[in-house]
Amino acid sequence: MDELKKDGLPEEEENGLPEETVIPEEQEEEAGEQDTLSQELEGIRDMFQQELDKAASAAEAGMLIQELDNHEEYTEEDSEEEIPPEDLCQCCEEKIRFKEIDEDYPYCEDCRNAMKKYPMRKSGILAFLFSVIVLAASFYVSYPYMSDAITVADASANYKSGYVMSALQGYYSYFNGGKTAEGISKRAFDEILEGYNKLGYQTNSAQLINTYYSEEDLKKPQNKKYADMIKEATVLTETYDAVTAVTEDAFSGKDFDYDKVMAELDALKEAKPLEEGKSEVTEKYNEVFIEYYKFVLMSIEEKPVEEQLEQLKYIDTIGEGQEWVYLSNYCAIASRVGDEEAVNYSFDKILEINKEDSTAYISKANLYRFTEKPDADKMIEVCEEAKANLGTGDVSYKHPLAIAYLIKGEGTLALEEIEGLFNSGNYNVQNCNLYALVGLYNGDEKIYEDMKALLANYGYEISELVTQYKKDKITIEEIIKDQGGDI
Repeated sequence: MDELKKDGLPEEEENGLPEETVIPEEQEEEAGEQDTLSQELEGIRDMFQQELDKAASAAEAGMLIQELDNHEEYTEEDSEEEIPPEDLCQCCEEKIRFKEIDEDYPYCEDCRNAMKKYPMRKSGILAFLFSVIVLAASFYVSYPYMSDAITVADASANYKSGYVMSALQGYYSYFNGGKTAEGISKRAFDEILEGYNKLGYQTNSAQLINTYYSEEDLKKPQNKKYADMIKEATVLTETYDAVTAVTEDAFSGKDFDYDKVMAELDALKEAKPLEEGKSEVTEKYNEVFIEYYKFVLMSIEEKPVEEQLEQLKYIDTIGEGQEWVYLSNYCAIASRVGDEEAVNYSFDKILEINKEDSTAYISKANLYRFTEKPDADKMIEVCEEAKANLGTGDVSYKHPLAIAYLIKGEGTLALEEIEGLFNSGNYNVQNCNLYALVGLYNGDEKIYEDMKALLANYGYEISELVTQYKKDKITIEEIIKDQGGDI
């Protein structure tokens, strides 16, 4: 039999089977089954084709939706619709933000869970620890320099604000560290020297310069101002030595010829050093210093306070840059004279140099004590100003404040202030006498006896004013207005 052609039966049999061909019964059954299978396959084919046609039709209309047999529900993640950029997760930039947390929450739920479980990668943790170690090591190495920088910055801020004493205290700790000339701050060096010179510590200034600069260094043009400061300190020291030699008897309590000593002081203004070759720099003694000691002699001789004030006013005309010598006395004497203009002038000038100078406040408070009718309220006002500006370190204003309360007849408050002054360690003669007076005013003679004994231990007697008050021979009002004695 010829082979069957690829597309069907042989050509001669296309119109049917030969008559002699007989189909067995079994073959007939098989043929029936094949026809049934072919029909089923054709049905499946037709159904599948119909589905493809539907899908193609839906795609053309832009409404393709895939039905997945293995997914129970449709989720937003399965959608192929484009997510608006503002709704994308800021971390993965693929999924929608997890708005159930917050409308503005920036991350999707998966990224959120990942961050909760792994807030930092191991490499990030190691890098962080390394940074901490490096920072700690650098801080340890640089701490001395940082500490110095902070000290200098604080001291300089105080200096520029007029709190010179606080600045000097800060700079003292800085310079006490044994630094070399190359290792010190130029700003700190210049400001501490200026501060010393403003407050009358010229010797300290010279010592500091000599610590960091040799004689050869001081000969260099750029260091001339330091050389001049040492010269100034030398002149002041030699002037002091010359003046004390002339005034020795007056200061020791011996009788002295007032006019003769005053003339000798005047002569020093044109004199050379007392000992030949004593100094290589002194051309003449310091005139301001000499004139100041003339004022001191006037005070010892108990010349009228008006004359003393005139002497101080004269010194002020020649004393620019040397206010530390005389200005506190200027303010104090002006207050005793009752010269309010002179008090205000010197008060402002003192605080311009150093805001922590308590003598200005004490003198201004006393101005209202020595007026014809003492004004306790104004005294208290000045003392409160001092309290606010001087801080807790200086409570010397409590002396005039206690007097103000005595004027007002408030003995308990006066006692409270003078006790506070004593508790802060202010044991000078004036404070002892005032404490004794306030004790007597409050009926406590034990305080009087204690102060009397304390003064005696140091070779002093209690004030005659206080003794007279104890004997009822003088009143508080008379003591307060007495312009010749401090209480």
